Amino acid sequence: MFYKYMSANTAKIVLENCSLRWSSPIIFNDPFDVPREVMKNVNEITLGKALARKLKQELLNPRQDLENVNPRIRTLLEIYKKLFPYGIPPGLAEKFQEIEIDPPVGPGAPIAIEDMKNMWRGMLNDRRILCLSESATIPPMWNHYANGYKGVVIEFECIDELDSAWLIAKPINYTNEMPLTYTAEGMADLLFLPDSQAIDYINNEITFIKTEDWAYEKEWRISTYSKTANSGYYSDYGFHPLELKSIILGPHFDDNDLDFTKLVQKYPLARIRKSTFGEHRKIIISP
Repeated sequence: MFYKYMSANTAKIVLENCSLRWSSPIIFNDPFDVPREVMKNVNEITLGKALARKLKQELLNPRQDLENVNPRIRTLLEIYKKLFPYGIPPGLAEKFQEIEIDPPVGPGAPIAIEDMKNMWRGMLNDRRILCLSESATIPPMWNHYANGYKGVVIEFECIDELDSAWLIAKPINYTNEMPLTYTAEGMADLLFLPDSQAIDYINNEITFIKTEDWAYEKEWRISTYSKTANSGYYSDYGFHPLELKSIILGPHFDDNDLDFTKLVQKYPLARIRKSTFGEHRKIIISP
């Protein structure tokens, strides 16, 4: 089961249209959620120095298994390993020290880095992410996203036969570790990986990273891209009526609002449930 917190007015729109809003990270409320920029303070010089340091370290402390090394770099490391089976000589180590201080940078390097930054910006515009929670009883979520406990939580069920989108949801990794795309050293680590692993990290892993401050949300995400070209930062995608299992009314929900009783009728398996402030500082949801 997954849960979506929202205001009562938003819930009415969702139920009327049988759709949810998927958003670009650009309009997320956490400014550090899905980096708005990659390599913000990285240029061809800092990246060249980081790559030289990384290569020198690999040569001084050669790894036994090169399978997870980019094939282009793996070939270079294998050549050095054959030439210097007992380790690189001091003179060569000093040469790498010189390269680390003044790395050779080709004329196309600044353009390539800027192209990568621009490509990321374009991907962010078209990225569409649906954020869900694994719990419907998180007080801060009710307060922040459900209009101060006056809104609702919609419960969705994963149904194999319907190929539910929620089946591919991934949990957020709450960590205070800096994503690799923030620093020259991190980018050097990425460039040492096989292309497929580096692309997967950029396209997927950093989409599912948030700082530990947000761990209370117990968030899961589904990530895709806009299906049609548009200039906005969100898209509304439909879901199957059978996927909606229940509508949970907030503890401060206006009981005089009868619209939900009518709207829920188009969802065969759905029922309306009520939440209350229970003992031991917990939110209780009626069966």
